[in-house]
Amino acid sequence: MHVSSTSVARGGVFTALAVICILLTNVFSTSTLFLLIIAACFTAFAYSFSGLKFGIAALAAGAILGLFLSPRKGIIFTYVGIALYLILAQVIERHFYDKGMLKYWGLKCLVFNALFWGLFFIAISVAGVTGIFSAKAIANFKKMDYKWALILLFVVAVEFCFAVIDRVFFMARNRLEPILMKSER
Repeated sequence: MHVSSTSVARGGVFTALAVICILLTNVFSTSTLFLLIIAACFTAFAYSFSGLKFGIAALAAGAILGLFLSPRKGIIFTYVGIALYLILAQVIERHFYDKGMLKYWGLKCLVFNALFWGLFFIAISVAGVTGIFSAKAIANFKKMDYKWALILLFVVAVEFCFAVIDRVFFMARNRLEPILMKSER
């Protein structure tokens, strides 16, 4: 089977950039979510511009290297969830964009929420890691009287993040596509 060296190089560069962003979350702890989103975008770019096997390889390599190199193991759940969503969102775009906006956005919203909430609860309850929240923040949450208000605010913030992450990624991908594909000709 023939594999383009350009695809391999792109996949490797995007994977390296994703791992660097994951490691930077330990330096800039106030920008953890932002840097994880950027890392996930680089992983999804590996899928976009190098193909499915390079996208999956970039996701696996980013997760494994992040687990080995990052002292904050819980953030890898967030990275994997966002990166997997961005890869699946491109698959959904390819197959459902022309089938109606309600199906298209409904499926994307369903996939995002299933990945986010599934990995969020797995990270906290099963794996015992805190993810993007510190252990102190979770302990303070458990002591609060009006937890429902904070939960509602968190759900709204997650849905806002879904819309922002989706639009920013697809705008960046569409801007990069002519530049990266021109270099291949």
